[in-house]
Amino acid sequence: MDVRRFSNPIVLSLFLLGAFAGKCLAPETAREPLLRDRGRLAENYLRKRLALWQKRLNLRDWTISLEMSHPGDLRRGSLGNVHWDVDKKTALIRVLDASDYQLPFIATLKDMEFTIVHELTHLELSSMTRNFKSRTEESVSEEERAVNRLADAMLQLDNKDEPARLLDAAAVDVSTGLARAR
Repeated sequence: MDVRRFSNPIVLSLFLLGAFAGKCLAPETAREPLLRDRGRLAENYLRKRLALWQKRLNLRDWTISLEMSHPGDLRRGSLGNVHWDVDKKTALIRVLDASDYQLPFIATLKDMEFTIVHELTHLELSSMTRNFKSRTEESVSEEERAVNRLADAMLQLDNKDEPARLLDAAAVDVSTGLARAR
C-alpha cells in the first residue's frame, strides 16, 4: 500500500470515516438465539417480568404459575389464557411458547410480555367477572378490548429501559453461539 496516498489530510479523513462509519453509526441489534435456546431464554425473561407486573398490579397475595404452551393447548387463534380460583387466590397463565412464534426473538419477547400483562389484567378484574358463565359474547368482546387497551397502556409506560432489557434477554455469547447463562 502506498503511504503517500494517505498523506493528504482530506483523503486520510475520508478513509477513516469510511472505515469506522459502519461500526460507529450502526444501531446495536441482538443476535437471534438458536431455536432450541429461545424457549429457555423467553421463560427466564417472562418469569422476571411476571414477578414485576404481579407486584405493580398489587397481586402479590396471589400464587401465579406460568406455563409455556403450544397452539394445541390454547384456544384457536389465542396467544395465551389465564385460569384462576378467586377463593384460593391461585392462577395459571399459559403463554404461547417462543418456539411457536414466527417473529424475531425481541418481537416475540415483547408479544409474550403483552400476553402476561393482558392475562394479569383479567385477573385484576376477576372480582368483577365472577359470573363468567352468564356473560354475553358481546360483553366478553368488550372486556377483551378493554383489557387490551389497559395492557398496552401499561406497557407503553414501562418502555424506558426496554431496549437494553430485551437485548440482555436475547444475549448470545458470540464466541460460542450459545445463550449466556444468567
